[in-house]
Amino acid sequence: MKLLSSFFFIVLLALQANAQSLQRVAPEQVGMDSRHLLYADEAIETAIANKDIPGAVLAVVRNGKMAYLKAYGNKRVYPNTEPMTVNTIFDMASCSKSMSTAICTHILAERGKLRLLDPVSLYIPEFKSWVSEDGKDKKIIRIADLLTHTSGLPPYAPTSELEKQYGSPSPDGMIEYIANCRRDFKPQTDFQYSCLNYITLQRIIETVSGQSLRDFARENLFDVLGMAHTDYLPCKRDKDGKWINSALPHWAKTDLHSTANCQLSTVNCQLKNVAPTEKQPDGSVLCGQVHDPLARVMNGGISGNAGVFSCAEDIAVLCAALQNGGEWNGHRILSPLGVKAMRTVPRATATLGRTLGWDNFTAYASNNGDYFSPNTYGHTGYTGTSIIIDPDNDTSVILLVNAVHPEDGHSMVRLRSLIANVVAASIYPTPRIYTDHYYKRFLQFMDEPAITSKDIVMVGNSLTEGGGDWNARLNKKNIRNRGIIGDEVMGIYDRLHQVLPGHPKKLFLLAGVNDISHDLTVDSIVSMIRMTVERIQRESPDTRLYLQSLLPFDESFGRYKKLTGKTDMVPEINAQLEILAKDRKITFINLFPLFTAKGTNVLRKELTSDGLHLNEEGYKIWVKALKKRM
Repeated sequence: MKLLSSFFFIVLLALQANAQSLQRVAPEQVGMDSRHLLYADEAIETAIANKDIPGAVLAVVRNGKMAYLKAYGNKRVYPNTEPMTVNTIFDMASCSKSMSTAICTHILAERGKLRLLDPVSLYIPEFKSWVSEDGKDKKIIRIADLLTHTSGLPPYAPTSELEKQYGSPSPDGMIEYIANCRRDFKPQTDFQYSCLNYITLQRIIETVSGQSLRDFARENLFDVLGMAHTDYLPCKRDKDGKWINSALPHWAKTDLHSTANCQLSTVNCQLKNVAPTEKQPDGSVLCGQVHDPLARVMNGGISGNAGVFSCAEDIAVLCAALQNGGEWNGHRILSPLGVKAMRTVPRATATLGRTLGWDNFTAYASNNGDYFSPNTYGHTGYTGTSIIIDPDNDTSVILLVNAVHPEDGHSMVRLRSLIANVVAASIYPTPRIYTDHYYKRFLQFMDEPAITSKDIVMVGNSLTEGGGDWNARLNKKNIRNRGIIGDEVMGIYDRLHQVLPGHPKKLFLLAGVNDISHDLTVDSIVSMIRMTVERIQRESPDTRLYLQSLLPFDESFGRYKKLTGKTDMVPEINAQLEILAKDRKITFINLFPLFTAKGTNVLRKELTSDGLHLNEEGYKIWVKALKKRM
């Protein structure tokens, strides 16, 4: 019975995790400009080209939806090359402080297990207060001081010396050192970023909860939100001194029969999606073992200052929950007031810029950029990770990079700021709104391989999309169908940034009939097509552009009421398109007479089933006309 209950618990968690993923939308659906976001792509790709970073994943969350999700470059460049994917799992480094340790502390506070103003010594009796040099002044260090980095604890600790003294791993030795080490200043009088603050918080969480930080965070945070690929990865040295994992990550898919013999290596634990970090002196590369030395050597991978491994989609859910008052999809981690307190700089340290778990305006907050609101909060990780959340604009930016791979030494400060500025500047209050199908296809195109100079692109509306596999129809390779049912001229214009950067070999454009149904004039439709043609020529001058005439339709079917009385607009538009083609020195393909009934401007009935769209006989005629241009 117990085994059966455990099985159903596991199934429940799996279902919960699957249910929590954010809805993927086009940027325009949440008031952002996808064309402007291309500048973020450019900045990241430039950093890759300059070998500042091997690759990256960028995610933007707005209004509780995934507005942008893209992978760049490679996750591994040594000893072999592996491409980056949006599912890559990163060593979050110091982002662990905010996305796990701080939140877990607030969870316990909300449950009445501790107060943020409690002295640290209440939970770690040997923990020393600050005492002035003359011994006349004394001040206790409180939990809030740890969260805001105003405790006075030193930034770091001598890892190698501690290992010699206490062995590895030794969480108790680590805490003994912190409890008795020097205090650099009187609490709340200054700010000093310190990993020791959050290692101390870890001990408090574990003391109060009776669980490891890993287990508490998983049960009360990660699993609650369905963060299926987020975990601490315990590690140790093997007999040869090489770092290996000492426990399976909870997402690892291992065969029950082989688990007993598992060496818990990267391969056996199926950590293939984890981005590696720094090359070690023996030539091996850390992958699945936390990069931070204190977290790895002294705490065995489970540490308050570092150790969380996660991916963009999981972090996006966390950001959405924090933007939604601590709840997402019916699953709550914090109260609205708890979230507000966590992201607010306390009055006692108002000038120092650190909230109760996050960064607001310290010198470490440059990742916030220049344009997000003053209430923006976030955190960075030494490995190259970054999270920022703007509550005023309901926007989060997640930039994940394994910048220390294969070697340390590259700064992420400027790139983080550039990306934040681009994302902030992409927010527009009045975007153009298109159909749900438009955005579905838009996202589909985003996920497809990028268009190249070898490709032939078919751009248009339902007639183009309805052609399906144009490669098969035209007996060619590299033909890309970029038609969208219901698309209009400006809809095509607004998505050309998905096409033109690749400088395709040829582009066949067909648009305008849906604009007729929107009661636009002939001149306005042609003007928009002219603007589209000019943009194609401007941004991809080497592309051979073919402007196709509009096809006729047949009102008598009675299917498309908004086209009633507008049959004769088509030849008027086509006449102007022919002039436009001559003016812009491009090829005009006049399909119209091939489809009309003799002596009329009406679509031949044998070529359609609804008066507008083509049947197979209609596509045969179109294909025959296009083959001459291929």
